[in-house]
Amino acid sequence: MEEKIFGINPILECIRSKPERIQKLYLLQGNLRGKKAEIYSLCQQNNIKVQFLPISRFCSLVGEVNHQGVVAIVSPYNYQPLEVVLNNWRNSKEKALFLILDELQDPRNFGAIIRTAHIAGVHGIFVPKHRSAPISDVAFKASAGALAYVPICRVTNLVFLIENLKKEGIWIIGTDSQAKQPLYSLDSSLDIAVVIGGEGEGIRLLVKKHCDFLVAIPSRGKITTLNASVAAGIVLYEIIRQRYFA
Repeated sequence: MEEKIFGINPILECIRSKPERIQKLYLLQGNLRGKKAEIYSLCQQNNIKVQFLPISRFCSLVGEVNHQGVVAIVSPYNYQPLEVVLNNWRNSKEKALFLILDELQDPRNFGAIIRTAHIAGVHGIFVPKHRSAPISDVAFKASAGALAYVPICRVTNLVFLIENLKKEGIWIIGTDSQAKQPLYSLDSSLDIAVVIGGEGEGIRLLVKKHCDFLVAIPSRGKITTLNASVAAGIVLYEIIRQRYFA
């Protein structure tokens, strides 16, 4: 089953990292300049078929999305097996930094988290098989192409995953606005997997019970919960700050 990717940066990163995923590329007729010219050149180098379309046919193909004049037809995303993700981390010889997304269902949040995770050097993101945002054109575009670089592993049971990670010596850190321990007291020298809860409900109780620590992002306002992608960014960069800049 084919999928679509929209936007200049997501498509550019997909061609650079996984050109074999792209089956065909459509460009809006007009002058090829800047990154669009680079996309066309990379397609030529990788033998990717390119078709130029007039605006009426192009809009009919893509619908009402912010396409930036380029769309790629791609093969379905291949989720990475757990053991592959763990082996890649082991081979890196780095302190572990993983994300576990507990029933995060907004594809824009998902994409934004993937983008931040890539920049922060996260070794992989784990998501549940059910009740989780899919790898879609919306998520890919929101990730600004970072989805091409971050391994995503889909698992049937998050609690089973957590127990497997603990056997690897990885500590599970849950985010909870009601937690007594503030984020900034976290010991980031540990191998860590951070759990981010879904929109509205946060981390489910059973998953929360299997976390080693629960930490809260300090709040001074009357609203104490943050958007999931914002919370993920704050936690990841506190870990990065402690590990590399403290």
